[in-house]
Amino acid sequence: MKKIIKRISVITSFVLLSAILLVLVFGKAGFSFAGYIEDGDDYSDVISLGVADKNPRIVDIAMLGAHDAFSSRITKDSPVDPGEAEDSIIRNKTVAFFADGLFARLSKSQRGDATEMLENGVRYLDVRLSYIEGTWYTKHALVSDELSYYLGDVIAFLDDHPGEFIVFDIQHVYLGEATFDDLFTYLDTFEVDGKSLLDFVHFDPTTIALGDLRYDDVTDGGTKSGVVLLAKTEHSPTLQKHYERGEGDTEGSDIVSIRSLWHNTSDSKKMLNGIREEYENISGSDTYDDIFRVNQAQKTGVISGTDLLDTIVGWSLLDMASYFNSRLVRQTDFADWFSAMPILMVDYAISNRGHFNYLANFAILAYNQAQV
Repeated sequence: MKKIIKRISVITSFVLLSAILLVLVFGKAGFSFAGYIEDGDDYSDVISLGVADKNPRIVDIAMLGAHDAFSSRITKDSPVDPGEAEDSIIRNKTVAFFADGLFARLSKSQRGDATEMLENGVRYLDVRLSYIEGTWYTKHALVSDELSYYLGDVIAFLDDHPGEFIVFDIQHVYLGEATFDDLFTYLDTFEVDGKSLLDFVHFDPTTIALGDLRYDDVTDGGTKSGVVLLAKTEHSPTLQKHYERGEGDTEGSDIVSIRSLWHNTSDSKKMLNGIREEYENISGSDTYDDIFRVNQAQKTGVISGTDLLDTIVGWSLLDMASYFNSRLVRQTDFADWFSAMPILMVDYAISNRGHFNYLANFAILAYNQAQV
């Protein structure tokens, strides 16, 4: 009997120790398993090739988007974004001690710098910024890197690729002691070879409604590269290079420039059902005809409720995206979704697992070429 009790005690201790080790590994490990497969293709001209000689409305042009585009430099040592809510779990130092790796894995949405994303066809950039001690940083819950790290690549790419354009969607900003005037001054004065981001805005957003904006307006007839800016601030005498982002929450304004429904799940079936419901919703209404329409096809790391297991198994945003993106492009109705939601926004936009990036760009090019 004593031997049996001793054996049970040893087994129990082993199981308990193993469980503790698994919890620590899950919480502390900051790496992802998602590898990058270089396919050798270059989609630097994906927009101009698709809309050549057509001059479509900007809101009708299909494009690949990067969710939390400038988050690729996030690590487990990255500081918490000062814009995070005071009651956010990520601010809990005790939890962070055991889960700093988890926080990093569920904050880092992209791999690669801006050049890699743009050369892989990304044209919609979901941008999130914080002003910290006199410097603009990119972030997604955790701080990634200085905005200049990414912005320099964006400007250089635009300067080298006339006929292309990007949508620079400033979705979230923690201003701290700064203002939107300070931010736009930075965007106007940070230069690469004498050019700033705002130098690529070739039209007047205060006089051309977003629904009337066309490819030739943005690219000067296809001869230049261009930028369409969205920001959550009203126009003023000093702020005239952007469209008010809206989405129903721009203070003091009822202007809306974008429809971008967040599905908030890590479950693949829920994601696909949500995408199809949104497709039907937009297709059956003219409410969103004159604004950007985004297919938010990225999963969310959920650490509670019914999605917890999917998040645990998924491991990281990059890993979840690596598998889900390859499944996404193989849906029989995938190409149909562009008619309602021309912007396909995903995590890990340059992933080519299952040839995702190739198939997504191929579908985007085909859709744009088929438009009248």
